[in-house]
Amino acid sequence: MNPENYQAILKRAFEKARENIIKGRENISSLKENRFGDTTYNIDIEAENAIIEEFRKTGIGFTLISEESGTINVNGGGTVAIIDPLDGSNNAVRGIPCYSTSICISKSLKFSDIIVSGVANIVTGEIIFCDGKNVYLNGQIRRPSSRTELPLTLATVIPRLYGTDDSKYSEKLLKILKYVKYPRFYGTAAIETAYVSTGSLDAFIELYPRLRVVDIASSLFMAKVSGAFYKILNIENELDLSYEGRLSCILAANNQLGEKILNLIS
Repeated sequence: MNPENYQAILKRAFEKARENIIKGRENISSLKENRFGDTTYNIDIEAENAIIEEFRKTGIGFTLISEESGTINVNGGGTVAIIDPLDGSNNAVRGIPCYSTSICISKSLKFSDIIVSGVANIVTGEIIFCDGKNVYLNGQIRRPSSRTELPLTLATVIPRLYGTDDSKYSEKLLKILKYVKYPRFYGTAAIETAYVSTGSLDAFIELYPRLRVVDIASSLFMAKVSGAFYKILNIENELDLSYEGRLSCILAANNQLGEKILNLIS
């Protein structure tokens, strides 16, 4: 199957997930904890169900790995799809207009085997898509910003100290923040990391391992294709798409900028 066919699948899945999320927000309810210990809401499950159904309709075998339900074999299983049905659930529940859906498709569980990826802004309906050659925002090719020097202009820096007493982490965080003119933290890593490849953000920085593969697999692939800098800080080997641990990472517009950020925390 070529990238255009996969793009069509992702587009339909994003649209149906968006419909279910918007409708589900009319009556929010908490259901359980997911496999990562986070609260699962009706809108998480309804988005996941919509995506599963769109993959089922293709008649093609897929092995879906979702934030909510883990591994799901569709049409007998096969090609891998990594899914975050709703990233930024707390924003959606509280009425903060910033949440997203992320899907990437891979020949195997290796990061290097990803074929295509996409992230949808559920509030605006915008879709960022990567076909292995370019990154597109609503069909238009986008590039990372041209920023190569510090300070960063616009960048996401996740500033949370909750859950850690690591003084080295807070020291590194302070060093970074001194070099960011306009720090941002939207609460939906899937699209924030993707914004580095579209040029909307100069960098995304999460120094403490809190992220999951489902949060960032799609946008790491976008960074790889677009020429942006990307580095997982707490894993040396190639990323296993089924990895259930937590990740810390840096994405930046280019290698020059990425190395300068790394030097700040070394």
